[in-house]
Amino acid sequence: MVYDRDYEEKNLKEVLEKYKEVIEDLSLQLKSLNNKQTVDYDVLYDMIRKCENKLRITKEGLNKPYFARIDYKDEKEDKEEVCYIGKVGVSDFDHNIVTVDWRAPIASLYYDSNIGEASYKAPDGIRKGVLSLKRQYDIEKGELISFNDVDTVSNDEILRPYLDVNADNRLKNIVSSIQEEQNRVIRKDLSDNVVIQGVAGSGKTTVALHRIAYLAYNHRDKIKSDRYMVIGPNKVFMNYISSVLPDLDVTDVLQLTYEEFVKRFLQEDLIIEDLGKTKGSFNINKYKMSMQYKNDINNYVLSLDTEQVVPKKDFEVKGFNILSQKTVAKIYDEIDDEFYTNLEEKIERCIFMITSLLRDREEVILDSLLKQYNEKMSHTKNEAERMKLNKTYQEVKQELANTCFGTSLKKYFTFRNKKVSTLYNEFLDNYSKFGNQDAVLEVKNSIFKAKEKFTYEDLAGLLYLGYKVKSSRDYKKYRHTIIDEAQDYGDLNFYALKKILSASSFSIFGDLAQSIYDYRSIDNWENVISEVFSSDCNLEYLLKSYRTTIEIMNSANEVLSYMGLKTAEPVIRHGEEVRIIKIDKDYYKELLKRIEELEKKNYESIALISRNEKLSHEIKDGLEKNGKVINEITNNNQEYNGGICSVSSSLAKGLEFDAVIITDASEDKFSSSNMTDMKNLYVSMTRPLHQLEILYNGELTKPLQKCLKK
Repeated sequence: MVYDRDYEEKNLKEVLEKYKEVIEDLSLQLKSLNNKQTVDYDVLYDMIRKCENKLRITKEGLNKPYFARIDYKDEKEDKEEVCYIGKVGVSDFDHNIVTVDWRAPIASLYYDSNIGEASYKAPDGIRKGVLSLKRQYDIEKGELISFNDVDTVSNDEILRPYLDVNADNRLKNIVSSIQEEQNRVIRKDLSDNVVIQGVAGSGKTTVALHRIAYLAYNHRDKIKSDRYMVIGPNKVFMNYISSVLPDLDVTDVLQLTYEEFVKRFLQEDLIIEDLGKTKGSFNINKYKMSMQYKNDINNYVLSLDTEQVVPKKDFEVKGFNILSQKTVAKIYDEIDDEFYTNLEEKIERCIFMITSLLRDREEVILDSLLKQYNEKMSHTKNEAERMKLNKTYQEVKQELANTCFGTSLKKYFTFRNKKVSTLYNEFLDNYSKFGNQDAVLEVKNSIFKAKEKFTYEDLAGLLYLGYKVKSSRDYKKYRHTIIDEAQDYGDLNFYALKKILSASSFSIFGDLAQSIYDYRSIDNWENVISEVFSSDCNLEYLLKSYRTTIEIMNSANEVLSYMGLKTAEPVIRHGEEVRIIKIDKDYYKELLKRIEELEKKNYESIALISRNEKLSHEIKDGLEKNGKVINEITNNNQEYNGGICSVSSSLAKGLEFDAVIITDASEDKFSSSNMTDMKNLYVSMTRPLHQLEILYNGELTKPLQKCLKK
């Protein structure tokens, strides 16, 4: 049954009234929680936070409580069900559903099914029935603006209202416009490992975050939200997405860059410097992130296992000999390596075995201690020293009785105290003993003189060495991990993460066309799937670009074609033509003119993108000298909260803006013969939602010369 506007307006008012009742109830619950006395304040604090977040989101829902409706009759039910779908689900006091959460199983009908026979996956199996209506609503500030039935309006028409908004709102409103290919990824099972190859603007980041939100909602009774993790490329990106998950009713998800994850796991404050591509006949950058490098580290760990873990001296406690070094080594060697993936846990096992042995031989040990005590006493004449010796003897006996020397054994195995960074430097210093001989010279040249510093490419090796040395049991709690902008990693980066997060499934999002560090990153996804996941992983594609207009995407596709890569398919959203402007003089005068024109269009975010950070800084300084103060995004200053900013092409990756000005697309800045330059150009061109302007001086980079001729 299709209802008219009067009915829809009446229904909206009723829903809003129920929302207000729920808000009042949540407010009372929150007040009660704040006044509650308990000994378990951690649990209470968690309840308060969840209630506060639910209250906040429900209040926000007064602006737009739902965005869609479906009418569906299950084949096993007598009555047709009418569901209004919102960003969050809300139920009244009697547990009657007011709005259905977009993550609920039945809501998938809106995203995936056409009118007619339809089915969806429910917790109890596949449910079949007939879908008779799919309706989309435009609601603002609690007022019904319009509604359209999806079966009578083209898909592009449905999308347009959501694609025309500013960048910040668009990131948060994807639930209203999720497409079938996106929904397929979002709703994959928790246990599924998946690699998503998505073109620029295909919604990889938003799909990634909504996948976390979907999993957290559907497994909320069994898995806490702090069991999920998001790993992003840099702090700019992490700040950019930081507000999205709470807005989707998900809190406590761990959000880290890869560098932060490594530091967190190793518990070391490493200094990491990205030196870029190194010179030399051997590509050491790529090698350090490869599976071959893993084998080199394995060789080194084997030497640690045989030469360094067991001390070279007997096990003594306060001067009393307890066990010979030979016996300790024999016990350690008898441990089955198959059951222990890291040295820390193997040492723990050895300590356990020794303490068990000592417990069984307690009488023998006591006899030995007594003999040693008497021997020492026979050579001690001073009364004070004799009293001290007796005290020590009693303490040793007491430790034997209490822990069978477990505490002293932990101190005895001094290897446990070594930092992974120290071991890694030792590995590099002695690389010729363990590694690829072709890489020996390049490894030597890549080592910093200051041992506390490492290159970005060392992160994978540091993390993998950490996995081989340290226990990762604390990381077994994580159940699903999202990796975004994953095309910039190497196989070893993924492998180390998978080993440490052994109980976690993975969703890996990236675009090989945006692999701007080709000197170190992966060449294809197939190797990741086979090497890291042993083929227990699927490759999915997001081929439609929803971010940019057709005009912008067509221009960016020229760069893809030039690189010999598959072009993206834009949705039908037209905008202004891409403007390519040659500037031979008065550069900043022209740039200020371009900025002023964009500001008049009320764009909330405008990016001036330069090839590198040095050029980006020059743009910022040049504008300030001409009276225009703007923000700058750098590796050291990664905060961005809208407005005009200057940013390098590499730091712009993963972000989106209402409008973009590429500050200089000349051949000498974006060389057509350099694949990395071309990928950076493509990244830069695909950041804007609505408008792109390209400035250049001298010769325009070759791929864009075709755009001038059109």
